[in-house]
Amino acid sequence: MDIIQILETFGLPVAGVIGLAYYISKKDKSAEKQNKYIQEELSKELRESFSRIEGIIIGLINAQKKHSISLKALEKTYEGIIKIIAKLSGNGLKDKFK
Repeated sequence: MDIIQILETFGLPVAGVIGLAYYISKKDKSAEKQNKYIQEELSKELRESFSRIEGIIIGLINAQKKHSISLKALEKTYEGIIKIIAKLSGNGLKDKFK
């Protein structure tokens, strides 16, 4: 059938629908390529980014644990210094820090 005959027989809206259907059928092939790209390449990049972020988070957790351990050691040292000063002073500090 000729395009002019379709327009004369069915009208402009039907011809428009046929044109859109043809456009969509052509778009499906490019959509398949796009979906394949998304599924393969982007998921690979997401896995790489996740593993990199996971490594950063693990490093931060380890640094925080080391920091809290050293902070506890400093607190114990501080308490020890206070006890030593309290014992060495003879003016009643010994009784305040028990």
